[in-house]
Amino acid sequence: MSYLGLARKYRPQKFSDLIGQEIVVKVLENSIKNNKIAHAYVFSGPKGVGKTSTARILAKALNCKDLLNRPCDNCSSCIAIKEARAMNVIEIDAASHTSVENIRDLRENVKYASAEGGYKVYIIDEAHMLSQAAFNAFLKTLEEPPMHVVFVLATTEPRKIPITVMSRCQHLQFRRIPINFIRERLRFICEQEGIVAEEEALYLIASNAEGSMRDALTLLDQISSFSDKITIDSVNLLLGHTDIEILAKLTEFVIKGEKEKIIEEVESLNDKGTDFKILVRDLIYFLRNLLMKKFLPNYRLDISEFTEKIVMKLSELTSEEHLIVLLKDLINAELSIKNSLFPRIIFELTLLKLSLMSHFQSIDKTIEELKGRAHSDREKNMTPDNKTPNNKKDFSTPESHSKDIVKIWENYLEQLEIKNHLLAIKLKQAKVLFHENEIELIFNGGASVHADSVKESLPEITKELKEFYPEVKIRIDEKDHVKKDIRSEAINNPLVKRALQLFEGRIYNIKLKKGGSTDV
Repeated sequence: MSYLGLARKYRPQKFSDLIGQEIVVKVLENSIKNNKIAHAYVFSGPKGVGKTSTARILAKALNCKDLLNRPCDNCSSCIAIKEARAMNVIEIDAASHTSVENIRDLRENVKYASAEGGYKVYIIDEAHMLSQAAFNAFLKTLEEPPMHVVFVLATTEPRKIPITVMSRCQHLQFRRIPINFIRERLRFICEQEGIVAEEEALYLIASNAEGSMRDALTLLDQISSFSDKITIDSVNLLLGHTDIEILAKLTEFVIKGEKEKIIEEVESLNDKGTDFKILVRDLIYFLRNLLMKKFLPNYRLDISEFTEKIVMKLSELTSEEHLIVLLKDLINAELSIKNSLFPRIIFELTLLKLSLMSHFQSIDKTIEELKGRAHSDREKNMTPDNKTPNNKKDFSTPESHSKDIVKIWENYLEQLEIKNHLLAIKLKQAKVLFHENEIELIFNGGASVHADSVKESLPEITKELKEFYPEVKIRIDEKDHVKKDIRSEAINNPLVKRALQLFEGRIYNIKLKKGGSTDV
């Protein structure tokens, strides 16, 4: 007897054998139990999820002689349907029966009841392949078939079936089968067949099947013929996938900016005959899992426990923003790698470019650093040892004088907000320097328009301040004493240098921030 593949040998024979289609099973079981059988069904969903198998199980249940346990899978009717020799179950391949003539033959045949009794079930596989004329010829029969006839239209592309047909049928949608369900089924079959398989290898097969049980069983059949023991290495070797540890190493090198190691690893992979078109695809999925784990640490990814541990460890090395940039650039490069005559070189250059972002940090963190730096500069300017251009002693610390002129100035501005809000706003636009017995107000850039109006109010300001500090003097300047080379300062700024390097940019113009300060 010829060998029977695992996908055929372990094809579901009862509703209880169907995996991952609980809603469809419940609808059909209740319909049979309550004797509310529809005259036509449309089973739609991805390949290999059980559409045709469910149609055969439905045919068994409708014709089963055991009324309490349908289908029993033991009576003569169930066995005949199982062995594909039942006269009352007709399977039609729509891909090869697309014409109106085929539908006319079907219309003639449905009139006659089966000699075996019970329901006559027509299973039309890949129903979307029927021509528009064939669908039109089928409409009347589909809407009002004889009482003993049930139609089941199975399709992977329900959008191609006319609305007029869909409206005459009950539409049941099949879902992709979860990876864990596929893995459990593979483990059961391995036990039945005496196949030795590693748990991680079964998980890899299940994930590669993309929700299709048939594809998973076909892969298991193929790999079991290739190796006595199914391991991760044997699965990766047969499918051409990249080992998870290689993906982890490449990702770590990119995140840390280790360019020499990237070049060495790519060279090693090239010597092994790695397909870089497949490698970049695997790396994209790996980075996606890394990003999801970074965003949601408790999120259960469709990966093995071993892979999840690696992903968790790598997620601690960088930020969400960094991963988003890496993933986006890698996706953009994927098409070039796929279509290039030099995939290895483009892949290598892509990783080297991404490694330049090893010092990448989020915008929020950069802003915090800049705020901290600005605060540090202000504190430095207010230290007693710091000298102004006029060599005046700074008066910002309590040790310099019994009165804290800085605190006095802040209290004055708070009171001025209530009395003269407009003047307070103008004063806040100035850069303030505190010297011994003197407050210096500097209006730079756009803030210089307020200098004249503040000068007019200078007597009033001085008078109110002398109530708190009799010896205070106020001086107003429209420009800072120290002229800064703004362009040079901007170009030499470490953050600006890093941004120009990462994005291959150049400086076209430099604008002072609002308020007139020369800080860029």
